[in-house]
Parts: sequence; structure tokens; C-alpha cells
Amino acid sequence: MEDIQFHGWLIDMFTDAEDGSDKSRKGAEKYIDYYNNRQWTEREAEILRKRGQPVVSFNLIRNKIDYLQGLERQQRTQPRALPRTPMHEQDSQAVTDSLRYVCDDQGYSDIKSLVWGDMLKAGWGGVEITVRMKRSSLLSSTAMSQPDYDVKLTRCAWDRMFWDPHSSEDDFSDASYLGLIIWMDREEAVRRYGDGAAAVFDETVSIATTGETYDDKPKFSWVHSARRKRIRVIQMYFIGQDGQWSYAEFTKGGILRDGPSPWLDEDGEREHPYAWRSSYTDRDNGRYGPIRDLVDPQDEINKRRSKKLHLDTSRQTFGNDAYNSNVKENKRQLQKGDGHITLTGPAKFGEDFGIIPTNDQSQGHMQLLEQAMAVFEVMGPNAAMQGKQAGQQSGRAIIAQQQGGQTQMGLLTDALRQMDMDAYRKMWNRIRQFWTGERWIRVTDDMRNLRWVGLNTNPLSMPPGAVPEGANVSMMQGKLAEVDIDIILDDAPAVGALMDEQFSLIVDLKRMDTKGEIPFKAVIAAAPNLRSKGELLKAIGDAEQQPPNPMAIAGAEAEVATQQATAKLRNAQAEKAMADARQTMTPSDGGSGVSEIDFAKAGAEIRNTEASTQKIMAETDQTRLETTLAGLGPVPWSFIPGAGANGQPVAGR
Repeated sequence: MEDIQFHGWLIDMFTDAEDGSDKSRKGAEKYIDYYNNRQWTEREAEILRKRGQPVVSFNLIRNKIDYLQGLERQQRTQPRALPRTPMHEQDSQAVTDSLRYVCDDQGYSDIKSLVWGDMLKAGWGGVEITVRMKRSSLLSSTAMSQPDYDVKLTRCAWDRMFWDPHSSEDDFSDASYLGLIIWMDREEAVRRYGDGAAAVFDETVSIATTGETYDDKPKFSWVHSARRKRIRVIQMYFIGQDGQWSYAEFTKGGILRDGPSPWLDEDGEREHPYAWRSSYTDRDNGRYGPIRDLVDPQDEINKRRSKKLHLDTSRQTFGNDAYNSNVKENKRQLQKGDGHITLTGPAKFGEDFGIIPTNDQSQGHMQLLEQAMAVFEVMGPNAAMQGKQAGQQSGRAIIAQQQGGQTQMGLLTDALRQMDMDAYRKMWNRIRQFWTGERWIRVTDDMRNLRWVGLNTNPLSMPPGAVPEGANVSMMQGKLAEVDIDIILDDAPAVGALMDEQFSLIVDLKRMDTKGEIPFKAVIAAAPNLRSKGELLKAIGDAEQQPPNPMAIAGAEAEVATQQATAKLRNAQAEKAMADARQTMTPSDGGSGVSEIDFAKAGAEIRNTEASTQKIMAETDQTRLETTLAGLGPVPWSFIPGAGANGQPVAGR
């Protein structure tokens, strides 16, 4: 295909996309206006102003959309890689760390929130996943070394996206072409595409468009203003004659850049860099969001309120030929709170001139307004889903109501999750394709220490001292490009109310923990919303590592020696008492000896002495154990003398 013919084909494809999406784009502009409280047309607002009525919009749409946007921020997800084969089990954690590093580095959570807002308001949105060369790599790379790239995530604004008008899937997977409209200054365009492209920009002419969506903001044409020339560049990815994805960047004047798509999927096939999603698609391939269903109820609420206000502040009158003067003036006076009407001649109020009651109409509009409010309440996020039902309820009850209310929003929230999956998969494709050299990433998933992950590293070839001693470092066993994984989503933690209830349960369990089986550090770690939790846990850990006080150890050893001496003394006394009892029971002079009662008393005293001795020995062992633990810190049960599995005494001890 020759350049002129190819350029004409590109323009035709873009024009078809622009014409085919005209209805969807006009609807999106209207829905965003309703969200931004622009719910009256200029003609309607002018009529209200002539009546002397305020132009009031009782905006209920914003509340529902803002709630859904806040819900997404509470339920954010993170990617996690699972190995497809046993040989990649250890490397899958490094892939997870790489994906999360890209998300943190590029602020994907904030980008996704903006895309979610576009899906809720306009009806579609997406992300572009590309790469950019590091500035340090650009300066230091040579013919013998490969440049280093960072994965780049960019939000695709809804009013800059176009697609194949024959595409009907929510994820645009059946589109044969799609792309973005990029506005830039002519100077920036020359810097990006080179001086040779200046002629293409100069040949760009103004053309009529089918709508205002793709116009520059503020609105310009292709090139406008002698002081600042603005260029509209079309970036399009399309399936070429070879069945693979290609791209072209062009203006009305000519092609700036084109070629095969530089992005590869997991199978090595070319792909486009977009992860797009639309909320809903109708049978005419029109795309829209949840606001479309809310526009009519919102209009009814606004207009019912306005009509009722007009009826309450206006008067319908009647009159006959006997009263034919001051009609307009009297009607103006009737609209005033302190108005005064004048009857001239023989006219009588109530016969020749009077007021027609409109209370029935006002009540009718009020009833319809209440019905519209009730219908609007059950559409989209309702009171149960927002946790705003009357009465005091526990956090668990609020969570249960929200989960029930979210059921009807499942299709919409699932569309966002699927876009997440597409974006994470393309991030992984960029990592596999462009992170080919040795690379280290920092993972800050632990508040108390840092963890470093080595990618594409060879531990055998690393010089001594390359990894500091004691550093928390993990390295992949193989190359990133060779790892075969699946990607799943880890849901965000539970909302605050449920976390507080769970923590209260942990505190109650700790109160009943008489044996100290629940560590106090674990209770602190489970506390939600505790400021400086990491510093507190670190302070406790540092205190445990401190060496014991020598004076305390000496005092404890002296106490142990004293208790042992006391035990030996009591044991000797018990043995002497037993010997005396035996001697008394066998009289040498042929007497009758002691009675059985005296012997029983002696036996009880001996048993009491033995019990006291055993208690002292147990206290001695406990003191010795506490002294050892104070000096060594936490000690496993297997190192404690006389302890078996699970801390139980070994038989025979």
C-alpha cells in the first residue's frame, strides 16, 4: 500500500470511528454535565428566569457516583503471580514483587481510580502500558550493553479514545483498530518527530468534525492561532494485512511514524498497549455508563420540584367583562407575599374576578415527586449499600448490608476487575520483554525493614561484598523471560468497621489467655489505625535484644540458692521426722509405743513437708528459667530442660 493510499485509509478509519461513536460521545458529554450539576438546558433555564424562579438542581447523581468511586478506593486490589509449573514456584514471588513495584512506581492505584471515574460518568476508560528508557541508561548505554527501561502507565482519557465502530465487546477485544487523539504544541511535535515532520504539520488544515469531544481544550481546530499553533496527532493501532498489530501516528497532512507494534504478548505475538473497558454496550454498539439510567429520574425530580414551586407561588384567576382592567398588575400583586389587588367599578371579588384553587395540582406533583425520589433511591447504590439506613447498627451488620447492596453493582465492578487483569497482564508482558538485564528492585511491604529482589541475576558471578551482610535479599533462580506464571488479584483488606470488631475480639481473647499463648506483639500488630505501629513493634524487638542486667541475674541466682537450701533443710527435717516415727512405733522397752492417731499425724506432717519441698523446687526451676530467658531472649521450647513437644514435660522428668 503506497503512502498516499495508506494515509487516506488511516483517515477513513478514524472518520468512521468518529461518526460511529458520535451518539455515545454526545451522551457521555450529557452524563458528565449531569454529574457536574449542569442539568438544565439554556432554554429551560431562560424560562425559569423569566418566571422569577431560581435554577435549582437537586443533584442526586453525584452522591451515587461519588460513593462508587469511594468504594473502589476501599476495595483496591494487588496482583499476585502463581506458577504454572513446579520449576517456577520460587520465581513467582519475584514476579509478584516486580508487578507491585511497577504499580507503586507509576501510581497505578490513582490512575485506576481516574479510569473508574471515566467508566462511571462517560461509560468507558482505560490505561496505556508502554515503556520509557531511563535517563541514566540513555547516557551510559553502549553498543555492548542494552538500555534499561521502566514500565510506563498512562491514563487514556475518555474524550481522547476512539475505536472500531463494529466492536461490540465491553473490553474492545473484537476491535480491528483503536487509538488515541493527542493534542500538542507544534514545537513539541517537532521535538518528538523531528524537523522532517515539520512539513506535515504545516500542511495540516482545519476540517469539520462531527462533535466537540475530540476538540482541544479550550476548543481549537487542527491548527489555530498565530501565537500558538496546536497540532492534533492521531495514534492508531490496527491489525495489518499480516494479521498482526501495527501502528501509525499521523495528522491530516501526512504520516509521522508507522511500523509493526513494538509490544509483544506472552506468546511473542504483537499486541496493542491498551487495557480498555466500557461499562455497558447496547445492541447498536453504543457505549454508556450507569448515569444514563439516572438521567430521567433526575429530570423528573428537578422538574417536579420546579413545577410545584411555580404552582405554590403563582395564582390562576378568572374574570368577566365587568372586570377588564388591571388584570396583569393584579396577577403580579398576587405573586407577592404582601401584594394588593384593586377592583374598579362595580366588579365584585368572587363573581367578576377571583382565584382558581390549584392545591390539587400541587399535591399531585408532590406525590409524583415522592415516587420519583423513592425510585431513584433503589437505583444504583442504595441506602443499604451506603450504610446509611436509620438506626444504630454494628460494623458487621453494615458490612452485610453493603455486600447485599453491591450485588446489583456486580457487573459494573467486575468490569473494573477485568480491566485490572488486562493491565497486569500487559505490565508483565512489558517486564518480560524489556527487563532483560540485571535489575534490583526495592520492595517496601514491611514497615520495619526493606527487602531487595534481584532479577536476572547470577549469584555465582557476583563479586564478593556485592550484597551487604545481613541485608534482606532474594534473587531469582532464572531469567524473567523464561518464567511462566498466572496472575490473580488479591482483594484489599476488610473495611474499617469490620477490622475494629476483629481487633476487639482479639483483645477479648488476650484477656482470657491465662497461659500467655497469644504474644503481646501479635495483639499490637493486629491493631488497626494505630499510629507508629511499626516504631512500637521495633522498640519492643530492640528491648528483647538488650543484654540482661548483671545485678538482676546475681540477685536471681542468690534467690535460687536460698530456695534450694531451704528445700534441702525441709527435706532433711522430713526424713528425721520419719525416722523418729519409725523408732517410736517399735518400742525397745516392751511398751505399747505411740497410738495410731499419733502415727497418722506424723505421716500427714511428713506429706505436708514433701509437698512444700516440691513447691519450692518448682519455684526454683521457674526462677532459673526466667533468668535464662531474660539473658537469651525468646528461646524455643526444645531448648528448655524438661520440655517436650508443644512445651509438655517429657515423660520421666
